[in-house]
Amino acid sequence: MKKFLQYIAAVKAVAALAFAAQAMLVTVVAMFLGWGSIPISYIWQMIGLALLYGCLQHIAFADHEGKHRRTAGRLVFLGCSMFIALVGFALVFQWFPAQSPIHWLAFAGLYALAFLTAVFTLRLVFRLGGIRYDQMLAAYKANREEG
Repeated sequence: MKKFLQYIAAVKAVAALAFAAQAMLVTVVAMFLGWGSIPISYIWQMIGLALLYGCLQHIAFADHEGKHRRTAGRLVFLGCSMFIALVGFALVFQWFPAQSPIHWLAFAGLYALAFLTAVFTLRLVFRLGGIRYDQMLAAYKANREEG
């Protein structure tokens, strides 16, 4: 039960940050498009994506059964699994015409650009702060073993 509650707390923290980032991005886009407000269906989609991202991030970066993986492999897993999830959301919620190759190319290109920007920005922040991924992972594992 304790591990389950730790999992929920970890997913909740990441999901809250993901939702806040999505809300800021959608708000800026909505302002440029001249919307008066964000549709409630978008809010629910953002909540679903944030929770899904929180789960995927936990799966990618938590060490399960002592398995040690390189950070690059974890990022590839996270990036690919999130892209697949976004494709599913795009199809289910009809974000754009599914038959249009131009829309799919733009979607994939924007996703790749956003993901790579996030990865390189985090890497820069960690490097400037003197923090490395391995140090963070070691601290996370130490906290999990203590709790």
